[in-house]
Amino acid sequence: MLSAEPSTPRVTAPDPQDTPSRTGYHHGSLRAALLDGARAMLAERGEAGFSLSALARRVGVSTAAPYRHFADREALLCEIADEGYRTFGASLNQAVQDSTSPADAILRLGVAYLRFAADEPALFDVMFRGGPRASGDGPPSFGTLLDAVVRAQEAGALPADQPSAALARTIWATLHGLAVLDARGGLDKLGLGAPRERLVAESFASMLRRPE
Repeated sequence: MLSAEPSTPRVTAPDPQDTPSRTGYHHGSLRAALLDGARAMLAERGEAGFSLSALARRVGVSTAAPYRHFADREALLCEIADEGYRTFGASLNQAVQDSTSPADAILRLGVAYLRFAADEPALFDVMFRGGPRASGDGPPSFGTLLDAVVRAQEAGALPADQPSAALARTIWATLHGLAVLDARGGLDKLGLGAPRERLVAESFASMLRRPE
């Protein structure tokens, strides 16, 4: 007696017209899901491995769905950068609040700068990749550094005969170079690695006068 032929399970192809409502997203929540997915992808693959189509597959929506919230890949990356600046600015503000003097504030800002770059390398790269920001404003974190420089100048911890903005820009550029080298292991490869507190203190030893 012949056995009955086993039935073949019916496979239904995904509907290419899936929309946020059909995948369980409500209005507004898809945007948050896309941003969460984008941050995760950037951390895993970097900017070079990021695309809206891959993001759509990760989130589980059609390739057209991301365009309902972002004009293109660049617009989404700008939004990610803006979020990064807000987080970055909060960490710098906290460093200032934790400081014990204007000179200490500069050093703590420097350590916070390097730590953020090491903890969030992909986000850090997107933030400083060039191009306009979604908000159209300059990075608010520079204002935190500028305010700290002004207070340090008033306290005699930094040279008062230099324009505050120019001095803050010099400090920023120094910190950024250190941050990139530290985050990517460049200092260790050159035999110049050290704890971040020491890197910052030594870099500003010639300009920063700490109270006795």
